[in-house]
Amino acid sequence: MKQALALEIMLSGENVFLTGAAGSGKTFTLNQFIKLAKNSGKKVSVTATTGLAATHLGGNTIHAWSGIGIYDYLSKKFFEK
Repeated sequence: MKQALALEIMLSGENVFLTGAAGSGKTFTLNQFIKLAKNSGKKVSVTATTGLAATHLGGNTIHAWSGIGIYDYLSKKFFEK
């Protein structure tokens, strides 16, 4: 799939799963989508599963964004939030 087509589908509101080899344009396409969404006044939260991926997208890890953090164990205090 070409980047332009992927971006068009994303802008239509459909769910998209981007996959491909390194350098195939996944991050570029996502950054274009984020830019267009922000420029149209939409509130955008950018998350990724790893710190490196979040850095490339100008976002946060899912844990940091949600405030969950990383725990070695779960206590009752965790569930009281």
